Amino acid sequence: MVNCNLWFKPRPSLPAILAVSFLLAAGTADRVTAEASPQVHSNPSRICPAAGELDRTLGEASNLMEQSRFQDAIALLQPASAGNCNPRVSLLLAAALEGGGDTPAATTALEHAHSVWPANNSVAASLARIYLANGQNGKALQALARFHATAQTPGQEMEMAVVVYLAAQRLVSAQKIAEQNYKYYPSVHSLLLLANTLQMQGRYPDVNRLLGAQRAMYADSPDFLVTLAESEFDASIFLAARQDLQRAISLNPGMYQAHYLLGNVLAKANDTEGAIAEYRRAIELAPEQPRTYYQLALVLRAKQDDAGEQHILEQALAADNQYAPAHCEMGRILLEDHRPADAVVHLLAAVQYNPRSEEAYFLLARAYAALGDRDKSNAMVKRLEAVRQENRPGPNNRAARVSIAEPSTSQ
Repeated sequence: MVNCNLWFKPRPSLPAILAVSFLLAAGTADRVTAEASPQVHSNPSRICPAAGELDRTLGEASNLMEQSRFQDAIALLQPASAGNCNPRVSLLLAAALEGGGDTPAATTALEHAHSVWPANNSVAASLARIYLANGQNGKALQALARFHATAQTPGQEMEMAVVVYLAAQRLVSAQKIAEQNYKYYPSVHSLLLLANTLQMQGRYPDVNRLLGAQRAMYADSPDFLVTLAESEFDASIFLAARQDLQRAISLNPGMYQAHYLLGNVLAKANDTEGAIAEYRRAIELAPEQPRTYYQLALVLRAKQDDAGEQHILEQALAADNQYAPAHCEMGRILLEDHRPADAVVHLLAAVQYNPRSEEAYFLLARAYAALGDRDKSNAMVKRLEAVRQENRPGPNNRAARVSIAEPSTSQ
């Protein structure tokens, strides 16, 4: 089970001031990047403030932003920014614009700065953060094209690079930066970020070794215990996962992820009532998470509580109408209830939101057959065969001919 949610991760939507606060709070306001100096002298007609004056301007602008006087900070920074004098000015100006609610202008300022200083890590990370927050994963990745982590790179920048690489499925790149981040800034946070890059690659044995070696140091960290328990679950070490999750809950009873994962562990152990209790607690803590309703629905299915399962699936779709597994399961229920037309509606939604769902195509083939539409049924069978091949590529995984009478595959 991959921790795709990165439940502890640094949020891409960090407030504008925090996005560049490392430049000032970490003392890097006194550090001018190597590429900044040539920019100052490349155009004799451009007037840039002296270093001391520039630092005073940055300090004053920072103080104004701390007082939420963003427009005053913008007015102070714009003259120096127009001269392309130093990337720090552009970064703080973008933060002031974003803090004042003008994200498009902040984006434009960072894009311009990135064109002037394309290898500046701070500019690249800040621009990538804005792109990622807007769902522009491709642009976020492009912004990091010349990102280069060193021992002097602030941890916030490396964390943002990891999140961007994970969002773009550049898992090896994410792991490399996460390893550097943990090396230069060792902490439970950077350790778990590294663990997540491994989990995203399905490397749970490596996660168990990595975190197991640090168990004594972080035994009182709920985040650590939950991350370790997730990989223990993937390795079918259910007793250890259960103990770690129970310990995490004792340390932080309001932790959604711990209750959700404990529900999964108890479901595997056939402790139905215990699993139901944990899922319901997780729903109380995070009612917007559709996967919790879905897992609860599967437990109710095992109890043969069809009405209860359907009700919970309706709640899952109310939380997120694009959650494909819930649509697929609802389609199965309706099909078994001899309502193929209604089933088709949900199953088409399932393949729309998850085009690689074998179960949904299989059920669609059955639903169309029940409606007497042989052409559409055969089309779904062919699509299922193609999807199986896509999901399991390679010369030894040739998809067999599918019969709609065969048992359904797992989700």
